[in-house]
Amino acid sequence: MLLPGNKKEVTDFAADFARKVQAGQIDSLKMVYPQIEDADSIAVTFVADSLRVDDTDKEGVYNVSYGNGVAVTVRMDGDGRMMVLDSRGLFAYPKEKEQFARKTGALNGDLTDVEKAKRMVIVDLMAEDIYSRYSDKRKNAIVNLGLTITKDIMFMMDEGAGHYTLKNTTDRPIKGSEYTVTWEDSYIGSGIEDTRYRTETGKDIPANGTVKFPFAFTGHAGSSISKITMKELSNEEFMAGYTPVGNEYEAYVKEHGDEVSAAGKKLSDGPYHIQGKLGGKYAVHITLDKGMKQGSYYYDKMGPSARLELKVLDFNPKTGKLILEEHNDKGQVTGTFTGTLSSIGFVGQMTSYQGKIYDFKMTVTE
Repeated sequence: MLLPGNKKEVTDFAADFARKVQAGQIDSLKMVYPQIEDADSIAVTFVADSLRVDDTDKEGVYNVSYGNGVAVTVRMDGDGRMMVLDSRGLFAYPKEKEQFARKTGALNGDLTDVEKAKRMVIVDLMAEDIYSRYSDKRKNAIVNLGLTITKDIMFMMDEGAGHYTLKNTTDRPIKGSEYTVTWEDSYIGSGIEDTRYRTETGKDIPANGTVKFPFAFTGHAGSSISKITMKELSNEEFMAGYTPVGNEYEAYVKEHGDEVSAAGKKLSDGPYHIQGKLGGKYAVHITLDKGMKQGSYYYDKMGPSARLELKVLDFNPKTGKLILEEHNDKGQVTGTFTGTLSSIGFVGQMTSYQGKIYDFKMTVTE
């Protein structure tokens, strides 16, 4: 039963809690609600008259509603000390991130903020995984099905016609601006052999569809497609055009049990020893020193004596967000690692000083 005295104390505590949220006093809030640091951000607005305190079936535990979809569960100890056990509607996330989480099925069910925060960490890992799979498939997204002659020739000076057919092997439309086609133009005649190359912007190809690239030829000259080059889409560019099917979260959790179990657990401040491959080709070993301020790495082919220095630009021990900056022996920035670290792995992308992007999915070895 909620005694009059208790109701006033809980009401005063809840009002003070809301004011501290509005003022962004996170350190003070963590003293009464430690899990609040799991949120990307927090927000609550309320009118004092709308604040309501109700009993629960547990002694000393009360539900507080702020009348705007935000509620907290408060426990009062025997000595009058109060703590927030959980909340709903208090933790806030970027609009695009929350929409993606809902569309992938990550936020199905009646979730508390603490439960939601754990799932949002997994959503970050899932998004990286979706992009990584897409990047791997994108490397061979367009295949050349070969040429078709539509008008043949009888004499050397006649002009014939034909086309090459390119197929999109993915279930996502590919815009012409996303790739280029390199032609090899050859000429043979009067004792002269000449080969030149030219590049043109691609054409839109529907999902799992095809597109034709016409060409003309004679008995002396002809053209063939020698290379198809896909433009690297950034994670943000890809996710902006990605349409979830609705079961991605469930499938990811089922496939990545160990990784999911590790998600949401606050990471230590090192040291970490990580190994894996950049772009699936270049084996590396990364060491991050205790304190997560710096580290180093080397390519297995070169050995430990050829270490490159790493500077930790950003590290969030709760979400695992990690950004590393590579420096050469002259102190110049020569690359950047951006990804998500967990107790078992490091997933993300490495961008070289030349702008080349290498996906990676590495393992924490100790």
